[in-house]
Amino acid sequence: MTSVKRLFVLLCGFEIIPKTVSTHQIGARFIISVPISAYLLDTDSGWVLFDTGLDEANLRDPAKLDALYLSTGWDPQPVVKPHHELERQLAEIGIGFADISTVILSHLHADHTGHIKHMPQAKFILAQREWDFVRSGEAPSYFFPSDYDLPGLNWQFVSGDTQLMDGLTIIATPGHSPGHQSLVIQLPRTGPVVLAADVGDLMINFTDEILPGGMTDQAEALASIRRINAVVAEHQAMLFLTHDPELIQQIKLAPDYYD
Repeated sequence: MTSVKRLFVLLCGFEIIPKTVSTHQIGARFIISVPISAYLLDTDSGWVLFDTGLDEANLRDPAKLDALYLSTGWDPQPVVKPHHELERQLAEIGIGFADISTVILSHLHADHTGHIKHMPQAKFILAQREWDFVRSGEAPSYFFPSDYDLPGLNWQFVSGDTQLMDGLTIIATPGHSPGHQSLVIQLPRTGPVVLAADVGDLMINFTDEILPGGMTDQAEALASIRRINAVVAEHQAMLFLTHDPELIQQIKLAPDYYD
């Protein structure tokens, strides 16, 4: 029996990127707009958030916009309209940041960590490898310590696959970043769903086994693509991606949900 009752897909804005960010060495002439997604799970143990989008306040403060984005080459800046804001979407569901009991982070890139600061009461679950990487001083500019290196947070570090509750399992999928992780969930009516996060931005990453453009280890990245494909096939699961611009137009978005 599953502990996960509902899944909400939260569209938290868009990034405008060279296609080669999503498909390694393919599409150099093209610029694409990709969504930024997060996921909210209604469970028997409370509200669980998988990733948190990016902090739109950084886009609206000229000094922060320049320091974090424009001067580091993240240009053009991401687009977050008022209806994309995470707090507003939670309110449309009937909850707020204070109601989130657990936040699972696929990894610590800035388009996944933006609203950590608004949920100090939550337990934050992250791969130990990811934390070790950001602590090493080697993390590039698209990791924002101001998002996650905060006092008083309740971190829980995991290594490898971890079942958090019936119907909710973290699986290790490194490669895009050293400690990247994905979720496998079981819904009462929909059945199994795989939330791959950034193992691959686009469905073609999985159908054609094309490496992502952004990765820390090519062998791990390919192994993780193949692992996601194997899990989807084994469980006949739905596959959701954080950044696929076609998929996001085909699935139900919050406040609608999957149950």
